[in-house]
Amino acid sequence: MVRPDRTFRYALAVVATAAGVLSQYVIPSSWIPAGLVGFVLGLLLVYGVGLAAYFLLFGITPLRNFFRRSGLAGVETVRWYGVFGFLGFILAFVLLIAYLAIEPHRAEELISRQTQVIQAASSEPLFYILFSIFFVGFVEETLFRGYVLGTVLHLRGTRSWSIHALWTSFLFAGVHLYYAQTYLEVSPVYYAQLVTLALAFSYIYIYSGGNLLLPALLHGAFDAISFLSLAPGMLEASAVIRYALLFGCAFVALSLYARQGRFPRPQWEGRQEILPGYWPPGVPPEPPGIIPLHPEPSSSL
Repeated sequence: MVRPDRTFRYALAVVATAAGVLSQYVIPSSWIPAGLVGFVLGLLLVYGVGLAAYFLLFGITPLRNFFRRSGLAGVETVRWYGVFGFLGFILAFVLLIAYLAIEPHRAEELISRQTQVIQAASSEPLFYILFSIFFVGFVEETLFRGYVLGTVLHLRGTRSWSIHALWTSFLFAGVHLYYAQTYLEVSPVYYAQLVTLALAFSYIYIYSGGNLLLPALLHGAFDAISFLSLAPGMLEASAVIRYALLFGCAFVALSLYARQGRFPRPQWEGRQEILPGYWPPGVPPEPPGIIPLHPEPSSSL
């Protein structure tokens, strides 16, 4: 059983993460300074709140395999992006066909809209391409896979790991409210792809034993391809790159499955040890050193 104090700390960190990301939708833009200062402050608020909460409550132990097993993670990246990327493509395609059959003109109008992120990037696509590759992918994977998913796996081990991968993927998709704001009733087309993409990141992370480098690079590349479409003459090329990557990985995933006859087991090391790390005011620290997390069988959080 996971101790109540750890459950509370974990829940508190999840709430802080969601609150930080969602703050961009509720804080009036007039409160944020214009220019570079406002941009940096916005990033600190959106990502910094969750990262600080997890760091203060759990230290960096959930991130300790960030760069390890990168070769294995490369194979799992191809495998699971192929599986879940193709699943997301099918779900989105079916939903889109349904919307077009029910109300074609409305669906076409909504699908043709651009999100506020794409609108903001339209004047400087190169910056956003580089920003996605070298910042967004790493920060969001550190936060959502490394901390939100990784911490619960460190606390509970691999029991019910697929359930945790699923709900954390829905959390990741849910905080992207601008899809719902832009696409309204057809937003499930995009959320289907977002949830399955998050599942791909989660499975790569779990099956490689905690590697975050490859999910971060895939995440950044996926976002960068979207911004690449804004560059002059690159709309068709970005679509070709996206679908070549998707169907290429799907083909390799199918080939791996046909060769092995099954999916491999996750390389996660089981329930691990959380360093006492840093403690919030009023919470007494535990004894120094690494604290073993309850050898008895775990139960749900």
